[in-house]
Amino acid sequence: MGHYPLWHVCGAALFIVLAAIHRRTRSSGVFTVVLWNLTGVILHELAHLLVGVVFRARPAGMSLVPHRDGNGWRLGSVSFRRITAVNAVPVALAPLGLAALAYWLARHWFSWYKPSLPATLALYGSVFILLYNALPSRRDLRVAFNWRSILLYSPLLAALACYFTWPRVR
Repeated sequence: MGHYPLWHVCGAALFIVLAAIHRRTRSSGVFTVVLWNLTGVILHELAHLLVGVVFRARPAGMSLVPHRDGNGWRLGSVSFRRITAVNAVPVALAPLGLAALAYWLARHWFSWYKPSLPATLALYGSVFILLYNALPSRRDLRVAFNWRSILLYSPLLAALACYFTWPRVR
C-alpha cells in the first residue's frame, strides 16, 4: 500500500472512530444495534451457512430477525441438523474466514480502485466490517470446543505445531 501515507492515517482514524461507535451502540437500544450491525450479522451468518453446507451439517434454518436470548439479544442465527465432532469446529469458527477475506481485500483493493482518499476510506470501512464480524460468538466457541472435537483435532494441531516449529535441516 505505497500510496499517500496521509490517506492511510485517515483510514486508521476512521477505523478507530468506527470501533468507538461500535462500542457505544452496544449500550443503545435494540433498533440502533440492529441497524449498525446488519451488514456484519448477514456476513457472519452467511459464513456459518456456507461452511455448514460444505461440511454437510445440513442447515435447518437461518434467522436475521433479532430476538431475546437470556439477558441479551441474538441478532442472527443459523441452525443445523447434523453437527458432528468433525464439522463442529469449521462450522462454528467459519466467521474467522471474514478476517482472511479482509486481508485479501486489503491486498487487492487498489488494483480495482484508483488510489484516492475516498477509495482508501472505503477500504478501511470494509476491513472494519469484516474484522469486527469475524469474531466467533460465545455460542460459536461452545459449539467448536466440545470434548469430541477437542479429542479429534488435538493430534492435528499438535502435528501442525511440530511441523512449523521443528528445526529444518538445510
